[in-house]
Amino acid sequence: MNFDLNRSIRGRVWKFEDSVDTDSINPYYLYSTMEEMKQHTLESFRPEFPKEVRPGDILVAGRNFGCGSHRPGLVLREVGIAAIVVESASRLFLRNNIALPLPIFIAPGITGIIDDGETLEIDYAPGLVRNPATGASVALRKFPPMIERIFECGGLPELARRRYLAEIAGGAQNPRHDSGS
Repeated sequence: MNFDLNRSIRGRVWKFEDSVDTDSINPYYLYSTMEEMKQHTLESFRPEFPKEVRPGDILVAGRNFGCGSHRPGLVLREVGIAAIVVESASRLFLRNNIALPLPIFIAPGITGIIDDGETLEIDYAPGLVRNPATGASVALRKFPPMIERIFECGGLPELARRRYLAEIAGGAQNPRHDSGS
């Protein structure tokens, strides 16, 4: 599933505080299937979340989102979260979600311009996140071109597959692939 960073995202906000951990996002140690995890994701922070989250909703959080272990937020994509916008994220969580890809954006000041249940607009191309009700906005950090390409391809495995296919297709002209040496 590719993701077009030039497409604006608009959705209802679920707002969380600082240091939301991956064990709460992916409670794998209690539930062994994706269906079970979908019914319990983030319930330790917001018991109503797994029952009331809807496709297209946006998750907003403070600092250090996704702290803890190496698990990505795949379950958030599975319950319909369209994007994650945070003050800051654990480096590993950020990288794992880019690899899926699950749109995750760093926007310092985001928790100060939006409240739970309000609508948020994410407009990556100009680098802005807006609260349309108040007009307040903050800048979001843009990704380097390679990260944008990962989103465009539909995740890191698909990017690697495309690069591999391009390399083997070009192998006849590339002396490094010459089997006669």
